[in-house]
Amino acid sequence: MNEILVEEENTVYELDPECLRHKEEQRQLEEKRKQEKQENDNYRMQKRPEKRNQNNMWIICLLLLVICQ
Repeated sequence: MNEILVEEENTVYELDPECLRHKEEQRQLEEKRKQEKQENDNYRMQKRPEKRNQNNMWIICLLLLVICQ
């Protein structure tokens, strides 16, 4: 078994490489999720003005219908 020993003052700590690897994987996964969430938020923010423009088109069409009658 590979071990990592860390000395701090008069105490020695044993670090498990498997645990360190797992912790690093969790950190990377969390980072990836955070980045995906940010990309999704940016995508949603870009889409909102188009929806507003679409609503304006419906209002214009309704006004034209009312005026033409």
